Amino acid sequence: MDDTRRAILRWMTGVMEAQGWSAGAWARLAEVTPTNITRFLRDPARGSVPSAETLGRLARVAGSEPRFLDEAAYPPVARVPLLSVEQVRAFLELGRRAGEAFIAAALSGGARGIAVDRPASRRAFALTIASTSLNAAGVLPDDCVVLEPLDVLAPQAGDVVVTVGDGTVCGYRFFPPHLLPVSTDPGCRPTSIERAAVAGVAVHIQRCLRV
Repeated sequence: MDDTRRAILRWMTGVMEAQGWSAGAWARLAEVTPTNITRFLRDPARGSVPSAETLGRLARVAGSEPRFLDEAAYPPVARVPLLSVEQVRAFLELGRRAGEAFIAAALSGGARGIAVDRPASRRAFALTIASTSLNAAGVLPDDCVVLEPLDVLAPQAGDVVVTVGDGTVCGYRFFPPHLLPVSTDPGCRPTSIERAAVAGVAVHIQRCLRV
């Protein structure tokens, strides 16, 4: 089997195992014919390779894509959806599997994607910072911050965590029992962890320098 077929097979079987999908279920979600998947999976060495359009539809639903390049030379790039405050609140109410499905649906449904050159869980997402609470630490309003939920990545002292309020998204340094701002704004004050709606731990930041 050549490297291209091996990469497609590794990706397909990995997605189906992680999501608990059958070939038919994945095909229905992607709106493709199941035989486009099953004939390749039955005989990956000689069976027909799914078309580029089919692979694209499958990838949009899965939130990932086959890796054709050597990962040692070209590290994999993860893609996470940029969510609204309302979407994050809904997501945080879900269990693990339902949360993964929510994130995958956001990606396949046309949400803006943020690319990160580091591994990310299937429940990672991004938020746009809407306060000056960490501006002195280099996290500015309108920055897009990639987060891992607390049950995926437990915060440690000094980590940046992000909270969601009534239309606000604020970043803080995690120093139990408080969340501390690092800001030039005197109106930004420490808040109790118990009173804060922490969305997750920040692992990556993206900033647009020109729009």
